[in-house]
Amino acid sequence: MKRSEDSFETFHAGELASVARHNIDMGIKHRNFWRDIMKFQKVFRRYLASIILIFVMLQVSSCIAASNHDGSKTAKPGNRADSVRALVSHLGLGEGSVIADIGAGGGRDTWVFADIVCETGTVFAEDIEENKVKSLNAEAEKRDLDQVRPLLGRCDDPCLPADTVDLVYMNHVYHHFSRPREMLRAIWRGLKPGGYLTIVDRHRGTLRDWVERRLRETKHYWIAETTVVREAREEGFAFVECAEQYWHTKDDFVLVFQRPEKLRHPGVDPDRFRCFSVEDYYHLFLPSTGSYQNPVFVALGEARKLMVPILEHANGKGLDIVLEEWATQKEERPPLPPGVLLPSVLTDNGDPNLPNKPIDAVFFLDSYHLLFHSKNLLNKIRQNLAPNGRLYVLDRKANMPLSRREASHHRKIPPKMVEKEMTEAGFSLWFRGPRLARDRFLLVFGKKP
Repeated sequence: MKRSEDSFETFHAGELASVARHNIDMGIKHRNFWRDIMKFQKVFRRYLASIILIFVMLQVSSCIAASNHDGSKTAKPGNRADSVRALVSHLGLGEGSVIADIGAGGGRDTWVFADIVCETGTVFAEDIEENKVKSLNAEAEKRDLDQVRPLLGRCDDPCLPADTVDLVYMNHVYHHFSRPREMLRAIWRGLKPGGYLTIVDRHRGTLRDWVERRLRETKHYWIAETTVVREAREEGFAFVECAEQYWHTKDDFVLVFQRPEKLRHPGVDPDRFRCFSVEDYYHLFLPSTGSYQNPVFVALGEARKLMVPILEHANGKGLDIVLEEWATQKEERPPLPPGVLLPSVLTDNGDPNLPNKPIDAVFFLDSYHLLFHSKNLLNKIRQNLAPNGRLYVLDRKANMPLSRREASHHRKIPPKMVEKEMTEAGFSLWFRGPRLARDRFLLVFGKKP
């Protein structure tokens, strides 16, 4: 019996030892399992972080590429040939395109264009001097460039084949035009619908050389970008962009226009302001009591019709300020509405040379967006504005961010930009008016104490 109990105890101890070893083995396996899980998680996290990092880098790269396409981050080319290539590439043109080099001269840009369009494209090298055209012909034959076609043009027509050209380009040529409107219409007809017009010239900003256009053909006077934009728009071109980021010099302006695809004829503004009813809204511009004593107008287009009811509620004769941003000749004036007689002054670097008497109302009617010299003009107005005087701004609303220069050329402006400039000039917002048309806004300001 003793032996049986000993045997049982020995067996039981052995069984317990075996169970213990099993449990230990299971514990080790359990720990090893979780250790492997933790290793897998660590590796997975590293892998996931790498994937996220690659994704972020790709997104950043695509954003940079997009901004470069828009021109905001593009490095300026180092020379003229590179500038020409950058412009053409930016416009999505290249091999097989048709390009017209207006005022080609000795062909400095022509040969670059020939290399860009290759043998399948065409370069019209236009000039109005016959000897230059002959030289271009000889040089094109010498270089074996069949894609170059020298062309004798006129001062009012480059004589391009109709609806043929993808890009009309001119470099320091526009300021010599004595008949710019005729030339623009002829260029419009030579472009394909959707084709581009690129003008490189100077000066940026407003006109400085107030000379008759007939004198420009034989003498050297710089033009202004504001003059080019107005004339191109009124002759049927849509303004696209300022493209100086693709040009190597710092003093030139580079303006890109387009022949609208749906416009059937030149000589028509493709981006006209919407009409509104003067009869329905003129009361918004009248004095709350009494009459205006000395109203001042800075008005353009159809909005000048508002001058009639406003002057009917004025005792003084008023004044018409003509913006240098608009005028292409020193004597040019916008037509007055029938029955209205009004003295006018042209601004000079924003200074309207106002007479020394109080102003009780100023009306910017479809004109404020044009201003290049807003600070100076607003400062002069504030000096003459009566303490309770009003300043009205009726203009076309821009729904996208624009620089001051872009606002002028696109002929629309963000209302917040107007409010900011007015605040900086010492005015406070009194009233936000209703929309006179879908594209318009109306703001009324008063003079800060």
